[in-house]
Amino acid sequence: MKTSFLLTVASATLLVFPKASHGQTAPPLGAAASFALFTAVGAVDNQGPTVINGDIGTNAGAFNGFPPGVVNGNIHVGDTYATQAATDVQAAYAYMSGVIYVTEEAVYGGTPPVTLLPGSYFVKQATTLAGTLILDGGGDPNAKFFLMVNGALTTGANSRVVTQNGADPSNVYWQIRGLATLGQNSVMRGTLLVDGAINLITGAVVEGRGLSRGGGISSTSSTVTLPLPAVAPAPTQTFWLGDPLGTGTTDWFTPGNWSNGVPTSVLDAVVPTGTSPYPLVASGNAAAKSLTIGFGASFTQAGGTLDVLGSVDNSGTISATAGTVRLSGTAAQPVGGSGSTQFWGLAITNPAGASQAGAVSVHGALALTNGGLTTNGKPLTLLSDAAGTALVDNTGGTVSGTATVQRYIDPAFNVASGYRHYSSPVASTTFNDLGTPGFAPIFNQAYNTTGNAATPFPNVFGYDQARVVDPAATTAAFDQGFLVPAGTDVLDVLRGYTVNIDAGQVVDLQGALTNGPVSRTDLARGNQPQSGWQLLGNPYPSPIDFSQTSGVVRTNVDDAVYVYHSTDRYAGQYRSYVNGVGGNPLVAAMQGFFVRVSDGHATGSFALNNSIRVTTTAAAVAFNRGTADTRPLVQLHLQGSNQSLTDETAVYFEQGASSAFDAHFDAFKLPNSSGLSVSSLTASNDLSVNGLAPLTSATTVPLNLHVPAAGAYTLKASSLVNFEPGTEVLLLDTQTGARINLSQQPGYTFQADATALPGRFSLRFGPAAALAANAPALAQQVQLYPNPAQGSFTLMLPAELGRTPVSVQVVNQLGQLVSERSVAMTAAGASARFDVSALAPGVYSLRLTSATGQVVKRMVIK
Repeated sequence: MKTSFLLTVASATLLVFPKASHGQTAPPLGAAASFALFTAVGAVDNQGPTVINGDIGTNAGAFNGFPPGVVNGNIHVGDTYATQAATDVQAAYAYMSGVIYVTEEAVYGGTPPVTLLPGSYFVKQATTLAGTLILDGGGDPNAKFFLMVNGALTTGANSRVVTQNGADPSNVYWQIRGLATLGQNSVMRGTLLVDGAINLITGAVVEGRGLSRGGGISSTSSTVTLPLPAVAPAPTQTFWLGDPLGTGTTDWFTPGNWSNGVPTSVLDAVVPTGTSPYPLVASGNAAAKSLTIGFGASFTQAGGTLDVLGSVDNSGTISATAGTVRLSGTAAQPVGGSGSTQFWGLAITNPAGASQAGAVSVHGALALTNGGLTTNGKPLTLLSDAAGTALVDNTGGTVSGTATVQRYIDPAFNVASGYRHYSSPVASTTFNDLGTPGFAPIFNQAYNTTGNAATPFPNVFGYDQARVVDPAATTAAFDQGFLVPAGTDVLDVLRGYTVNIDAGQVVDLQGALTNGPVSRTDLARGNQPQSGWQLLGNPYPSPIDFSQTSGVVRTNVDDAVYVYHSTDRYAGQYRSYVNGVGGNPLVAAMQGFFVRVSDGHATGSFALNNSIRVTTTAAAVAFNRGTADTRPLVQLHLQGSNQSLTDETAVYFEQGASSAFDAHFDAFKLPNSSGLSVSSLTASNDLSVNGLAPLTSATTVPLNLHVPAAGAYTLKASSLVNFEPGTEVLLLDTQTGARINLSQQPGYTFQADATALPGRFSLRFGPAAALAANAPALAQQVQLYPNPAQGSFTLMLPAELGRTPVSVQVVNQLGQLVSERSVAMTAAGASARFDVSALAPGVYSLRLTSATGQVVKRMVIK
């Protein structure tokens, strides 16, 4: 009866006084101030890992559930301190009944959020707080809020009470004249003085106190923290609240989105279930003592760095499109969990390393710069797709355990099926592992004896130069080296393989990742023109950079490397790199490449170490010599009407190079099965990269062109650099007589009437003025190839021989004339093919007679 009378008086009082009392002081809590949860009369019961940061107790009732609950404070059950606290709670509740509550609210909170300024407020019946209630201090750190509910208070699931602009939970006081139920994952701020039971449902968070003058307290996996720093221990966790202010931001760095501010290196970051929208790090440097993601929750990274000193415990989703998570603790750090954990970059700078607690995938760099990663038998995947391919940096650590390495096919050269050259970055995987859901390997070893007649036709091959028996220097002879392995054979590390596979497939290989020095000592070279080629492969789970010469050791092996680009199902072309010239020096992870045992050597060896590995995902430039390149260089591209089909050759000048093939300066022209090819010519070799001695006089370099069909094609100087003033670089076309100054007109379009165009084109390097018509100067510019010749040779005559026809006589060692013909000249000179298949092997002389004099060249016929 007394209680009803008090409620009636209080209700009447609310209607009589229309204004707030701005001088209202806080209620006297006395001994109750140290309690995070307390009841004067009632039981305390807990389930799950509730955390109480402050004292907890009851003056009269049972006390259960701690542990598993954790109390960072004292427990008082029926002792003298609890008796005093019970008295003080009753006094504080009575004090709150005397507050002048001025402003009536229909409900507290809402969607969109409801904002209250300092003052006193009431709801005159039982109510539910849903959505968000913002208590705005207006910049006053002493601003006080008094809120009353004339009945029971229920907070909805995921509801929020937010303090901002100076408002402090220690200055927020609630009087609940009935049961107080705090909903799942809700956040309450302030001291609750309750006339009834207090129920904290799973995940409820209170920054303040829950003090009941008569009623039990139940808690399930909740957190209650005293608001006063002088009383409560420093917070160790901060909980993601979603977007309590309704600003639409998921920014990790927004303090109001966290229960205890933005995480730091001494503050655990917890993203609970049901607190969407979830956090995002898009840029900047974030930190957390540990990171915990609840079931169904997520963390996303689109840039920046998140530094974590403890565990990464993920029961939800971690995903990234950029950025790095860095593990920098001092004890071994668990990473992963039951959820989906995908990092863009993962850096381990902890000497104690990290260990997987669940599946982990990496899209960018797995940087083991000062510590290793132990997989613990959990899946580790290095991802590869159109956005990029993961790599491992083993500078300061290793991966212990197995991993899966993916290889996405770049469709830029060929979007369909075609031969792609693979290698294995892991140990002990077999050819069968090349299979994908959309690709079935075919290992028909009948091909090794029947060749192209094998049915079904295989689509996986190795290469053995010993199989090349054809004396022709042609594509067909080169292709004899391919052979078919068995599906159960192991893919050797540092060996390459070719697979006819569709561009839409992603191959993945599983095993222990290769790290450290690797070598091949079984390289050989036979006696045929196409002997000595070795299909090797990148052995590491990272690109390798052949501009880093300290990372490669060659013995009797040319410096050039050759990488195949598929352009059709059975066609493609090679890019070559040597001495800083040619294509990109990078060879991708899981990419095969060719090298060649040097001429004159029956055996060779090839070794790599970690110095050649690329340790970042940044793109490398095509020419990567470390300093500005001062060498005169022209890079010439041949292109047809099909814009995606191109080929290139390069000519440059450097001290130490010569007109003969030099293993350090030159790269051979591997036969392109696409039918499109441009190369420069030495006496007996087609070169994709041709290094010559520094220019001291005019020099003519013959070109050899092949096209897939008659039609229009274009030669273009894509690079023309570092030539001395006054030096012309001319493209000469002996069929049309065109003399193209490439510095003034980089491109030249011509009509091809045949598929083979040996000798039609050449490059002339020299002064703009014509040479004096003397025999030594003219003899130097006359080119014939191949020399030695077998069956035929091509003769190139410089324009300096004049415009009148040139007489060409072939004379044997006895001085006998064995062949004679006249060659018409153009403004660009002339070229002519000579059939010498009827001549006996031996040494012959070519006597060239023109209006400017006579030139004699020596020629060998095999």
